[in-house]
Order: sequence, then C-alpha cells, then structure tokens
Amino acid sequence: MITLEPIGLVHTPYHRFYDTPRQPGVDALVDESYVELFSGNNYEQALEDLAECERIWLVVYFHLATSWKPKVLPPRGRVKRGVFSTRSPHRPNPIGITCCELLSIQGRRIAVRGTDLIDATPVLDIKPYLPYADAFPNSSVGWVDALREQEYQVSEDGLYLLPEDVQQVVLRTLRHDPLPHPYRRIQRIDEYTYELAVREYRITYAVRGLHISILQTNVVL
Repeated sequence: MITLEPIGLVHTPYHRFYDTPRQPGVDALVDESYVELFSGNNYEQALEDLAECERIWLVVYFHLATSWKPKVLPPRGRVKRGVFSTRSPHRPNPIGITCCELLSIQGRRIAVRGTDLIDATPVLDIKPYLPYADAFPNSSVGWVDALREQEYQVSEDGLYLLPEDVQQVVLRTLRHDPLPHPYRRIQRIDEYTYELAVREYRITYAVRGLHISILQTNVVL
C-alpha cells in the first residue's frame, strides 16, 4: 500500500478545463500562479536554496480525474493513443508534472509562472529543473512529431462584443483546431460553418482553408 499526502495546493487563474493552456511554454497564455504549502510540516526549511533555481518541477495529483482508460484521444489529432504515450490526466495513478518558472518565495508561498493546472490542484512534491539533465530538445515524440501543427488565422472583428476572457478562449481554441473534437464544444452546421460553445456564449464561424471568419455571437439564456 502506498500513501501520498499533498504538501500544498497550487492556485491558478484557471477554474475550468478550457481556460488552461495547452502545454506550458507552448501556449501564448502564460499567467502567474502560486503554490501555498501547508503549515506544520517544517516546509520552510525544505524550501531553503530553492530560490536559486530559475525553474522548478511541480509534481501534482489530478484530483478531478476520476477514471482512466488504456487508450485516450489527445487534444491533437483524431486517433486514440496509449495513455502512457500522452499527457492525459486520466491515468491509472493520476499524477502529473509541470515545469514552471520560479518567481519568488515568501514563507510557504511560492510564486510561479507558466503552469497549465486547474486551480486548487494538490501538489505532491517540488523538484529543481536541471537543464543538463532534464532537457533533450532533439528527442522525437513519434505520433506527436507526425502531427504537423497548423495555426489557423482568425478574423477577430466579430469577437469584440464578447468578454475579454471569452475572446481569449475562442482565439486559442480556433487557432489550434476549429473542427469538432470530443474535448471541444464544437458542432458542425454545414460544410464550412461551425459553432463553438464557451460557457453561455455561442460563436458561429466559417472555415476556409486556414482562415476563420467569425459570423455571429449569441448568448444562451
């Protein structure tokens, strides 16, 4: 029997899955967050010397992942992959890692930048990022390398009536992949027209090649 106890929580601006960046360091969305370690465990001493690190690894527990499957459909692509070849949070043991920039440490509060975690995610451990040991930029990733990233161009004229945070979700989603996918609330209307749902907002758009035109925005009351 293995028992793991969280050492703290990470607090981020992301309260919904679709708010989070696709991957730290890849998505243009880079916000500041902080880790609050629990009291009464002498974590203040454990944090000594960590301030000298430019980047750190957060080892976390995906507390909202309640089940897992051996094959999952990644956000990129239309083919199911073995879960161990993906970063899916739905794993036999829902443990994840994220590399983020360390900004400052004050007591048990660690300010960081560049996480992709939901607010209040439990933190299991903190480790220093070691460039000489952790970075292998020329490594291949098989099926990921085979997917050529295509960034769509979105005409933003029709988005100005939406709240700023909704606009950002729409742009991140459509620039990455505007087509229907189980992880995205997109439905096809006709050959070129689709509708994206973000909270109570519905955004209708047309896709022509790599160009996307916003046709209409509505609110579902």
